[in-house]
Amino acid sequence: MTCRLYEEQLSSYLDGELPARRAARLDAHLKTCPHCRAELTALGGIAGRLRAVSSQVQVSHDFDRRVIRAVGYWHVTGWQKPVRSYLKPLVILALFLLAMMGAVWHFFTRPLGPPLPEPQPAISAVAPVVPGASVPPMQDPEAR
Repeated sequence: MTCRLYEEQLSSYLDGELPARRAARLDAHLKTCPHCRAELTALGGIAGRLRAVSSQVQVSHDFDRRVIRAVGYWHVTGWQKPVRSYLKPLVILALFLLAMMGAVWHFFTRPLGPPLPEPQPAISAVAPVVPGASVPPMQDPEAR
């Protein structure tokens, strides 16, 4: 590991939250690295001052919940108060407009009045006469 990875673990090391194996590796690294030792000393001083001050401050029982909520709003929206969402009304408006367009299309594309009867195919009773062709004699359909 590099010093940067060890530096990320220094705070957990001070609080006693590192697993024993990682803490042993960090101890071995601290014996050889003056930079990480200086960081640990600086963090220890800050943590000590915070502990000393925290014993003098009285906070309400829901202080941490309120801080987390306020910080969460700040990071997500950039504002202290949540922003009203206009997505739901816009979706409802879009669905209403689509329904109205469908109704208009339905009523303007259907024919007015009763439906027209289906056209019947034209039946020719007489065959056209071709000039120069012999005309066969007509047969009586009942004679058959």
